[in-house]
Amino acid sequence: MPDWKLHTPNGVNDVLPDECAVKKDIESTIWTVFASFGYKEIESPSFEYYDCYSSESGQISQEKLFKFFDEQGRILALRPDFTTSIARMAATKAQNEKPPVRYMYNGSVYRAEHTEGVRSREITQSGIELIGSYSAKADAEVIAAAMEAILALGIDEFSMEIGQVAFFNGLVEQLGLDAETTEKLRERIDSKDSQGIKSIVDKLKIADNIKKVMIDLPYLFGDASIIDRANVPGLNETSKIALDNLRNIYEILCLYGFEKYISLDLGMLQSIDYYTGSIFKCYTYGVGFPIAAGGRYDNLMGSFGSPKGAVGCAIGINRIMQVYKGERDAVPGTLVFAEKNAEGLGYEVASNLRVNGCLTEMYIGGGDFEDSEEYAKATNNTCILRVYPNGRLVVYDLERDDTIDTTVNEFLGYGEAFDAEPTPQDLGFRRI
Repeated sequence: MPDWKLHTPNGVNDVLPDECAVKKDIESTIWTVFASFGYKEIESPSFEYYDCYSSESGQISQEKLFKFFDEQGRILALRPDFTTSIARMAATKAQNEKPPVRYMYNGSVYRAEHTEGVRSREITQSGIELIGSYSAKADAEVIAAAMEAILALGIDEFSMEIGQVAFFNGLVEQLGLDAETTEKLRERIDSKDSQGIKSIVDKLKIADNIKKVMIDLPYLFGDASIIDRANVPGLNETSKIALDNLRNIYEILCLYGFEKYISLDLGMLQSIDYYTGSIFKCYTYGVGFPIAAGGRYDNLMGSFGSPKGAVGCAIGINRIMQVYKGERDAVPGTLVFAEKNAEGLGYEVASNLRVNGCLTEMYIGGGDFEDSEEYAKATNNTCILRVYPNGRLVVYDLERDDTIDTTVNEFLGYGEAFDAEPTPQDLGFRRI
């Protein structure tokens, strides 16, 4: 029998220091970009009442929710996404804010993926939600902010694929399809099964040009010319408005200067029910899944009693880490070694360095000075301060192979032991 306390559950991982540092760099870069667009950071609970996610407009199927009970027997669920929680928060706590409101977030979501541990069950996301606008400018802004963040991460070879759910919904409305047939059609479009689509629409009494658009839907992707190809005579008003909206979003993103990154795809249909308009996914080389995704979800706010236009996007931090090439040099540190009865002086020296913004460790290994040297070399500490009980201080600069003999008082005051008053950086110390 395995000792389970030594293992992590399927779908979750430990993040060790080097990898964690990269992760924090990515999150910080994304945060800076989103903040520059005017988004304000919020936090939502890690779990909600099950009812928050159990409505028909929920994003994630109930089978993928991690569910448990509170002390009163009510069902709770770990958040499977941020959007639903933020929609609930905005509908109940932000009614008096002047729209549109711009929120950004960072944290983990939890999904019970049944894939034998291949896919993650704890996923870190950074994202934004723009709530209170039905304008195509809002969709374009969210997409543009996501692309700015991806570029800021040094990823310049990517494709932002943009679709329009309302166009498909308009066709379904025009064809008068029931829910079961609609889902079958959606599945065949997602799998680009033209023959399967044809077998469904051939049974319907509809105009040939509308039938052709439906059969061609999986292949209506590329530049803006696909909008003209899809805009055939006889489309109902819902589909026409959807195409106009997609064109507006595209044109605005061209004004942002992002034309070369954009691909339109009318065959992109999310399995997530709450999207009502634009949907988008961003792909890059080396990752088999989208590194960012989102869309418009106007109906979700209404399910919490506050109908408002809303659009959002989430960037998958774990997926970005697979292709992130940002160079992160480890920050060198300083090690303070206090001889016996010199601990107080050692703590004073270390505290002074930290106040000046330097990464400083106390040696607590229990060995002698030679042991502290080995530790310093193994842990990227490029300088050792050896403190003696009588106030003597020896500075060992391991990078320059240099030694300075001074006193604690002279060091703390940067005093007369030096030809010129040195800064901590002159002594080999590095700011964090």
